[in-house]
Amino acid sequence: MAAAGCGRQHVSSQSRVQSGDWETVRHTLLTRRICDLGLRIKGSPLEPFIRQLRRELAAKGLDYAPAFYLTDTWGCPDRVPTIGIPFYLASAPLGRIEKEQTGALEDIQTVMQLLRHETGHAINYAFRLWEQPSWREIFGPFSKPYRDVFHPNPWSRRFVRHICSCPYRYTYAQKHPDEDFAETFAVWLTPRSGWRRRYHDWPAIKKLRYVDRLMRKLSGQQALRKRGRLVNPVSKLTMPLAEHYRRQAGRYGRTA
Repeated sequence: MAAAGCGRQHVSSQSRVQSGDWETVRHTLLTRRICDLGLRIKGSPLEPFIRQLRRELAAKGLDYAPAFYLTDTWGCPDRVPTIGIPFYLASAPLGRIEKEQTGALEDIQTVMQLLRHETGHAINYAFRLWEQPSWREIFGPFSKPYRDVFHPNPWSRRFVRHICSCPYRYTYAQKHPDEDFAETFAVWLTPRSGWRRRYHDWPAIKKLRYVDRLMRKLSGQQALRKRGRLVNPVSKLTMPLAEHYRRQAGRYGRTA
């Protein structure tokens, strides 16, 4: 699962301008249950990003494209090749509320970075890549304990640098072998990333070359797993939107 934070657009309270109409819309949305907001990906602001991702996969010769669903945070459920996207990105008004409540919102670049990262997870799970001895040799054991708190080496060149996560900055690949693979895949997938040039004298180049070879082998193969149990799909988010933000504020020590 990706950790977003540093790549979100921050909004100061002084810059917020609200009209009477917006206050009415805002109040109505905050009092409704998330599952009753009629959210879906089709026809939403997310569609252009997903089309872009599919173009990038096709350009790399990959026939596979992951499935997507709306939930309350970024991530793939454990070993399930389906990408969860925060529900507020499917609606401009909800995105505005997200800015107001948290002071930040994913910008265009960050949305694509996170989609590429989560696609790395999805491909890993769809083709059960972590079971291959060569994968374990390059990235380490998938069974390694997954901890939210870890202690990265910010100067290490054994890992690529892609997502900027708070508070770990560009060291997210060091969190777990699964995250290492997802970050390496994302760098490999990113158009014009220049990974061969940028990482040519880093030990991380071995991982990038491995991903390059592995993705070529996957071309035309059928996924071994296509679906599984989803975590917090939007249809199951029965709390009012205001309650969602109250819980977030309590979890992260913010004042709602």
